Amino acid sequence: MLKSAGCVLMLPALESFGRKLTGNYLTGDDTGKANRLFCMNIGNGMCSDNFPTSTGLGYQSSSTFQPLENLKDDFTLCTNLRNYGNHESTMFAFAEYAEPGNFQMIKDSLDEVAAAHIGNETRIRNLVVEQRSSYGISWKNGLPVSPIADVQILFQNIFGKVDKTKQAELLALKKSMLDASKDDAKRMMGNVSQEDRAKLDEYFSSLRESEISIQRSERWLSQEHVEVPFPENVKFKTDGLSEYLQKILVCPHFNRRSTYLDLLYLAFKFDVTRVANVYSEWNWLGHHTDSHAVNTEEGFIKNIEADQAYMMQTARFLDKLKSTKTKSGGTLLDKTVCLITSSLSINKEEGAHGMKNNPVIVAGGGFEHGKHIKFNGADNRNNVYLAALQHLGLEIESFATSSGSAKI
Repeated sequence: MLKSAGCVLMLPALESFGRKLTGNYLTGDDTGKANRLFCMNIGNGMCSDNFPTSTGLGYQSSSTFQPLENLKDDFTLCTNLRNYGNHESTMFAFAEYAEPGNFQMIKDSLDEVAAAHIGNETRIRNLVVEQRSSYGISWKNGLPVSPIADVQILFQNIFGKVDKTKQAELLALKKSMLDASKDDAKRMMGNVSQEDRAKLDEYFSSLRESEISIQRSERWLSQEHVEVPFPENVKFKTDGLSEYLQKILVCPHFNRRSTYLDLLYLAFKFDVTRVANVYSEWNWLGHHTDSHAVNTEEGFIKNIEADQAYMMQTARFLDKLKSTKTKSGGTLLDKTVCLITSSLSINKEEGAHGMKNNPVIVAGGGFEHGKHIKFNGADNRNNVYLAALQHLGLEIESFATSSGSAKI
């Protein structure tokens, strides 16, 4: 530990002090190119037996994606992507570095990789949100990023009022603590081994991230703040829908997740963040039980209708992005690469937790959309994610277990 300015900061374990350990890692602008990333994982699975069979431009969609029909030219549907196929794998939807359980292999998730490149221009570099408890959906250096799981707390994080004078004092204190700690760490560099210097370099990188975080907060304090009301409860039209789908659409838990998405939209609109990762799972209406009943006619239909509800929420979010014009021309959807996936495949062959035919909806971002790409069943989602990261300007050749960049 380093003790400076009345504070204590943890250092990485160093062999020179009797410990051993292991240890990795650009800015956005307001031009017309994409500079935002939205990730969403539908944790309990989608019914892949009802995915479209035709491919290419002008493909014939299915009832699952009917709610997205008016946005068909704004997204590309990618299907037949491989996954690991169990409940645990849902936590690694955007961090598939190895089979679930090999936690030591996990590094930065997709959103964290993007945040290091496009997240430092905004007050919140990466907004991680979940509706149900998990042990991780976003990962940094192999550790889960703590998510926000309450809509009121999410609203306060994005738009909550603060005492600017007190906040400025706290930021000044943080800066002095960091400066003192850096000085102490630099003096220590001459007393440690070569390997430990490499670890201290990593530690300096984390200190630099803290400095950037303080700079973001200082910029935010100097800006004029926008008064934003808390979003009203979302109400979907239920006329003519099945009894089960109506039940989903009026469920308070379902509508609360719509409020999450409304808040994330506002965070993108007011440039509070440029990266967001949201985990969507609901079991309170028996969806998990229904997923195990996919081989029955009733279970099959219920799974499709649950997917339709998810797509209605997705369509509403994408519509909001599309209807928002940007200063540089185009829309907020053009500037936002949206990746909506499902970690589990519900199908009659594999049952509730399949690994075959996982989807990724790639929306917005300035891609040429309007098509369905059916992959070979062996490729995983990381190929699609790599293409998304490269589209956002990252000069990288691979991501996690990717075998190449998918042609979106």
